[in-house]
Amino acid sequence: MGRKRGVAVAVASVAALLISGSTMGGAAAPRTDSDRPSMWSGARGAAGHDHQRLIAVHPNIVAKGLDNPRQLSRTHGGALVLGLAGRGGNTAKLGVIKHRHIRYVMRGFPSFADSDGTFAVGLNGASKRPGGAYYGLDLARKAPPGQRRDAFLLAKQPGGHVHKVFNVGRFERRHDPDGEGVESNPYSALALKGKVLVADAAGDYIGQYRHGKYRVWAVMPEYGPRIDAVPTVVARGGDGKVYVGELHSERPHKAKVWKFSRDGDRLRSWKGFTTVTGVARTKNGTLYVSELFGGPCGFDQIPNCFPGRVVKVAPNGHRSYYRVPFPAGIAARGHHVWVSAFSVSPGGGFGGNPDWSGQVWHFTT
Repeated sequence: MGRKRGVAVAVASVAALLISGSTMGGAAAPRTDSDRPSMWSGARGAAGHDHQRLIAVHPNIVAKGLDNPRQLSRTHGGALVLGLAGRGGNTAKLGVIKHRHIRYVMRGFPSFADSDGTFAVGLNGASKRPGGAYYGLDLARKAPPGQRRDAFLLAKQPGGHVHKVFNVGRFERRHDPDGEGVESNPYSALALKGKVLVADAAGDYIGQYRHGKYRVWAVMPEYGPRIDAVPTVVARGGDGKVYVGELHSERPHKAKVWKFSRDGDRLRSWKGFTTVTGVARTKNGTLYVSELFGGPCGFDQIPNCFPGRVVKVAPNGHRSYYRVPFPAGIAARGHHVWVSAFSVSPGGGFGGNPDWSGQVWHFTT
């Protein structure tokens, strides 16, 4: 994958294989319980040999029938804030899940998807400021690389109306922070007290909106002439620091998770991941990382075994993992983990199978 290609292009690059391949045509679904999906097993696939220990997990489905669920965060009150990219048309939303019930605080925003609703791009990023507004990222217009693309940071106070806060796409056109040509794909948001951070996947930087002004908070590191970091997630850890995950141009085992200070200084990193789309860190120092296409299962093993996993990095550095199909946003507190599963699937299900619809899983570690 070359430079200046964000996560929207990355997931689309394998869509044709997954949707049109013979493995999906008429495939029978594995038997699952409606609330406890089985964890599929299979031989090692495209990811190759992996020494990390697989931990069996039987998650509860907190929500299902979702259209391409992406960024996920947990409020102080225990609710889950979820960005949904939609299934095409004006179906992108921002939802709040509590007690297995979902309500939508933003809806009717543009979504760009394959004809069957998979691999959508829309309101991917979602966050809530403690005691304040909800924030989402609206990809207002799809455009080829180099052409004008408007993408807005949205805000909505509880009980208020949605309004546009800032045009992130216009900032990219005017400033091009990484100096590699104009392309913007804001993919993740983090609302903190006093400011909002935005991960622009295609722009290769993290932006900050504060007191009515938007500026560069951090530019991602350079890796070479044909490799971009592609920041897909910005999240607050239990230690109060900021964590950023990379897609790293889809290179297997090359992506990193970065730890930043609240001022945007890089403090340390963890390496060896594949296509990071979600990061969470608990107060005891345990790190959870969603790998969209990671793990030992290859695309040719669908439906017996889906690509995707959540890696657990213990405070002592020991790694293990849980199989989660196409995971994206992730939140964790103590031994509890919530994750967006089948994150590239519409509500009708991946390959038309309703058991493979966009979902939010909860499990304990």
